Amino acid sequence: MHVGYNTNGLSDHPLADALALIADQGYTAVALTIGYPHVRPFDSDLAAQLGALRALLDSHRLQVAIETGARYLLDPRNKHKPALVDIAAEPRVEFLRRAIDIAADLGATCVSLWSGYAVDYSDPDTTRNLLISRLSQVVDYADRKAVTLGFEPEPGMFVETVEQAREVCRALGDPPRLGITLDVGHCVMTEPAGAHAAIADLGDKLVNVHLDDMTPVRHEHLEFGHGDLDLGAVIDALHSSGFAGVASVELPRHSHDAPNVLRRSMSAIKRASLPIVARSWIDNAVAEIHHNPDKILEAFPKAERAMSQHSSAAALLARLQLLAALVAEGPDAAAGPLIEKLYQWGDSDERLAVLRGLEAAALDGPLGDVTTAVGVTLAEDALRCNDPRLVGAALGGFGTRFLAQHSWRHGVMKLIFMEVPLRAVPGLRIRADAELARMATDYISERTAAGRPVSADVRMLQQLAATMTEVPE
Repeated sequence: MHVGYNTNGLSDHPLADALALIADQGYTAVALTIGYPHVRPFDSDLAAQLGALRALLDSHRLQVAIETGARYLLDPRNKHKPALVDIAAEPRVEFLRRAIDIAADLGATCVSLWSGYAVDYSDPDTTRNLLISRLSQVVDYADRKAVTLGFEPEPGMFVETVEQAREVCRALGDPPRLGITLDVGHCVMTEPAGAHAAIADLGDKLVNVHLDDMTPVRHEHLEFGHGDLDLGAVIDALHSSGFAGVASVELPRHSHDAPNVLRRSMSAIKRASLPIVARSWIDNAVAEIHHNPDKILEAFPKAERAMSQHSSAAALLARLQLLAALVAEGPDAAAGPLIEKLYQWGDSDERLAVLRGLEAAALDGPLGDVTTAVGVTLAEDALRCNDPRLVGAALGGFGTRFLAQHSWRHGVMKLIFMEVPLRAVPGLRIRADAELARMATDYISERTAAGRPVSADVRMLQQLAATMTEVPE
């Protein structure tokens, strides 16, 4: 299974930046929504667009699924119109043909599509016949292009349940190129047995998955943990079914906070991918911390043993969950000193978890004054160590916000001496200054005089910082 992210949740980012963000967070696929602003399917330069896109996908090693849910691509005034169930559906059919061509060009896993909303001016039998007729044309075209289609049931549309979608497939003779796209959030509204049961029932008919949370009463895509979805059960079901396609996070109303939503979504998926015994241990530890924050002093070191049978990153993931619970639910006056103890008493892995946890907390919301002051002290301590993981973590999201300029500069230079890529420093472009340029220039001069190579990172830093002004200490 390839975990991806839908570009409709990155509408404020140019496509190249969107794909870089997706890859940087560990996703291995992208669900590419055809339409503005990322792919302009009816423009004369489409071939050039796709050539550049292929290069980007290859460079980031991303699989791609094609999504056709752009809201106003075909009609600037009417959302998702015309659809396959409308009388004048030819623009939709032509668009789907174009999407199939794009999928064939990019080697996409599938093209996802849906019926459209039920129309009031026609009876159900007539609407169904229109849908079957149009979908038959699309399936025939996809078959000629050797492209798989994923037909998606969606709440409020003419086809809104998994069984209705399967009936449509049967009406067409269950063609091999026509499978099902399942949105697990939709299942909260439309599938009484739940998304995990729908996954098991569909088997190899399932060709594409959308991941999001939802409540039973409102068709609104939510971040994981904000609705009624059991994400762990969904991931378990996908693994059990042998699903090998793209499962992409779909949060089309979250572009305003896309970098953080990408990060939080991947964290939730990683947690849900742990075996149920590991998830239960985390849940129990979080509950104990909620009732008594001091319990984190016991749980934090125990995470290594509790997660030892799972992935190498499981202990870090568990500790991040524990620290997030402490910061979110514990009073600031208690959380700060406890975080300091976790760091001072911990080994390198535990210290890394503290620094990474502070980074996540700083990105997700305001921190209390006590926790912030403790965090600065710990980040400054990490900058004095010789573990590149800790130095890099100290210069992450927390350090970018709170470290003094002098400390931050020296941390950047320390990463250079350690030969750690500067992409580990998220605040580089907003905090580089003239003094950092001078430090980089001195470093380059010393390396050059000694006949040693100078990395592209250092030259980039020199050029970037040279355009900045001096920052008072």
